[in-house]
Amino acid sequence: MRLHRLRLVNFRQHRDTDIEFGPGLTGIIGPNGAGKSTLLEAIAWAIYGMEAARGTRDSIRWRRAKPRSEVHVELEFGLGPHEYRVVRTLYGADLYLDGAPQPIATTLNEVSSRLTRVLGMSRDEFFNTYFTGQKELALMATMKPTERGQFLSRLLGYDKLRLAQERVRERRNALKGELVGLEAGRPDRAALASERERRAAAREEAGRRLAEATEASEATRAASDLHLPVFRELSELRDRYSARVADRRIAEDRVRQVVEHIARLQAEHAAAAAAQAELESLATAVAEYERQRAALAEQDALASDAARRDTFETQLAEIAKQRVELDLRLAESRGAAAEALDVVERLEADRREQEEAERLHGERQAAWVRERQDAESKRDGLREQFKDLQAQRERIVAAGESGVCPTCGQSLGAEHLRSVLELLDAQIAEVTMNGRYFASRVEQLQDPPPELEGLDERRRQLAEAVERGAQALAVATRSAEEAIGLEKQLRRLDERSARIWQEIAALRPGYDVVRRETIRRAVAALEPRAARAQRLAAEAERAARLAGDLHEAEGRRATSVERLATVERELAAMAFTEEAYQAAAREMQRLEEAWRRADVDERVARAELDAATFRLRDVERAEQEALARAARAAEVQGELRLHNELDRALGDLRTELNQEMRPELAALAAEFLAALTDGRYDEIDLDEEYRVTVLEDGEPQTVISGGEEDLTNLVLRFAVSQMIADRSGQPLTLLVLDEIFGSLDEPRRAQVVHLLRGLEARFPQVVLITHIEGVRESLDRVLRVRYDEASGSAVVTEERSAPPTLGGADADVAA
Repeated sequence: MRLHRLRLVNFRQHRDTDIEFGPGLTGIIGPNGAGKSTLLEAIAWAIYGMEAARGTRDSIRWRRAKPRSEVHVELEFGLGPHEYRVVRTLYGADLYLDGAPQPIATTLNEVSSRLTRVLGMSRDEFFNTYFTGQKELALMATMKPTERGQFLSRLLGYDKLRLAQERVRERRNALKGELVGLEAGRPDRAALASERERRAAAREEAGRRLAEATEASEATRAASDLHLPVFRELSELRDRYSARVADRRIAEDRVRQVVEHIARLQAEHAAAAAAQAELESLATAVAEYERQRAALAEQDALASDAARRDTFETQLAEIAKQRVELDLRLAESRGAAAEALDVVERLEADRREQEEAERLHGERQAAWVRERQDAESKRDGLREQFKDLQAQRERIVAAGESGVCPTCGQSLGAEHLRSVLELLDAQIAEVTMNGRYFASRVEQLQDPPPELEGLDERRRQLAEAVERGAQALAVATRSAEEAIGLEKQLRRLDERSARIWQEIAALRPGYDVVRRETIRRAVAALEPRAARAQRLAAEAERAARLAGDLHEAEGRRATSVERLATVERELAAMAFTEEAYQAAAREMQRLEEAWRRADVDERVARAELDAATFRLRDVERAEQEALARAARAAEVQGELRLHNELDRALGDLRTELNQEMRPELAALAAEFLAALTDGRYDEIDLDEEYRVTVLEDGEPQTVISGGEEDLTNLVLRFAVSQMIADRSGQPLTLLVLDEIFGSLDEPRRAQVVHLLRGLEARFPQVVLITHIEGVRESLDRVLRVRYDEASGSAVVTEERSAPPTLGGADADVAA
């Protein structure tokens, strides 16, 4: 694996950091808490997602970022012949291959799974292979003997064999339980065969009973079908006979109704003839009644005209009274309106004089205000000038003869100092005199001048005169408008009076109260006989119509009688008896009941056959299940034997791998140690408890220095990483060492760095993370990490080495 580039945006302490990696020994140096190890966390997070990060999604975001700001990590690296670029955010991820514009994976889980397959390592294997910290170097030395073997087995993936063996044993136990259950519930196959034969015989007997029941049901159904046409014919005849009986009742009712109607018509016709005779005897009285009514109507019309004439005369008197009042008001309004022209002339003159007074007042007031403001401005300017001159004089006095002239910039001296002070005193005196004058002038101009007050009084008087003129003009205008309205009212009264006289001319005279009363009494005396004649006339008018109705009713009676006779003949011709119908109905009911009983017997026999069939199939199914259980038991026994063999094989494999692990690990560590010590130590021994012994010329070195002990732990860690990489199929070309110096002194630190350079052929890219400043001179490249309090974020700069004459320069690689 080759790291090329890493960019962090709003990730932990890093607001925007962009780092490019290269071959050789690269150091990332900075104080604790500055954000060095965060870079390693970002690399793991870009590859494996949240499982490689500490805390939650919210804790990953830079603390000064806005709540919805994007967290973004971009990692570019090479692996074998391919180049990869992964871009991950909190809620999305993209993976690009060999510079292609389109990603090959676009979701969080898909990107993590794809990179896990590409690297051939889980997150833990990745950390234990490429990353090494101080606490891992001496970790095995602090473990118990059994813990060392378990730790190495877990790092090398051997614990997966243990997990596989445990799953094999779990499956074996489950198979044993299943086999016990199959053996315990297996039925007796001979008993099942005997039960099947018995149930087959019962099914055959049920089939025979069903055949007999079906035959009986078909026979009763045939007898019922044979009698059914006879019964249907009698039922139809009975329906027709009942319908004719109903027709006979209807015909009888109609004959009775027609006879009653004829009798009623005959009585009404006789009454109408009597009314006609009496009406003829009252003809003279009715004629006199009509003549008197006409005379009374004429008198009523004349009375109405007389009443209207009285009403019209009253209205004319009221109109005359209103006209007198309107004439008086009109004369007054015309007098007031005549004065309107004089009022308008006076009002215009007052307004012109008011405008002139306003103009003069405005000009004089503006002049007064300008003069006062000018005096105030000059007074304030002189005060500022006085302060400046006074301050200048005080500075010169304080400076004395050694001071500098404010005009020419030369030294003052005694003579020049005296002349400068005299000049300043003269200027201060002049400014003071002018200031007093303008201060007095400002006080004089505080109150308005008398001329301005006189103009203001004249403005007020003219405003009052204009107001009075406007009010007088409004009164005159209202009077003129009122005169016009009164003239319109007088015209309307004249028009109304003319219409009333026209109405009076159209009324008729000649109303006589005594004559009207005489005629009214005559009409009242004749009114009862006229009312009797009116009622008799209505009764007499029905005589002709009643005669026609009587003739029509006689015809309907003859028709109804003939219809009744026809229905009687049809009933006699049907030859239907209720006794014959009831006998046929009873026979039909008997046959239907017999068929229903036979049908129920058939259904019962069929149900018994179905039940016998189900019971037979049940025992046959039990036989099949017994066969299947026996076959499954044999299959389980075979699988159980297979899992026993697999358990033994996995156990043997674990034992063999554990036995081979110590020699292989010791050989790899010895190879690294020989390269780092120039062949001084070329052999390491690991006993059964994984305790390390360094050999020199085949002799164990029981006492070694602290640096040699750290070196031994380091090469052992390199050997473990190499074994993990070999088993994942990836060459181990990258090492990331995080704070591996611990409490080593400076010579030992230099020795470790020197030894890392000795492994450059095996590890072409090494990233060393430390807070130790003394190692930077031995590194190919230095990236310095610091925390900027002002921005609240980590800043990464590259420290470039340069010739001594040119000095060094730092390049900022983080925004």
